[in-house]
Amino acid sequence: MALTDMRIKALKPKAKRYLVTDGRGLSVEVLPSGAMAWRYRYRLHGKLEKVALGRYPDVSLKDARDKRDEMAGQVARGQSPAREKQLAKLALGTDSSVREFAEHYYTDVVLRSLKDPNSVRRYFDKQIFPAFGDKALKDVTAADVQTLVLRKRDNGQEAAAAAIRNLIKRCSTTR
Repeated sequence: MALTDMRIKALKPKAKRYLVTDGRGLSVEVLPSGAMAWRYRYRLHGKLEKVALGRYPDVSLKDARDKRDEMAGQVARGQSPAREKQLAKLALGTDSSVREFAEHYYTDVVLRSLKDPNSVRRYFDKQIFPAFGDKALKDVTAADVQTLVLRKRDNGQEAAAAAIRNLIKRCSTTR
């Protein structure tokens, strides 16, 4: 049964979140706090995916349906709306250089969580920044990272190579 604004407003929170469907993949998720959010679920290449469309009432029923129809077109063309949204979100923060991003990571994460952050600082200053510190974050490729790590490993410093790889991985998952 299709949703109406009156029916959405009548939805009450429960102990666990639940979904009420509108049709063709669109549903509203009701959270225990009483907040409601639009979700679009679809199947692409045999895999179930979902994407958030916004909170109700900020995104009206009509707007949610329009977004769903737009995203259904993307799915029909073989594109993943969830992936497109992730890439757009990443693009917002990728104008900074590796050095700028790493400095933010160092002050926001490393200094707060490690008793002795000197080794991390040393890896940034002696290994990562000279290799690609001035490159834009979006321009660093897996091949760049692999080259740096393999060079360290080939010099017989396996532990340092693993530490650098793990540090770069941790940094990349925080953006």
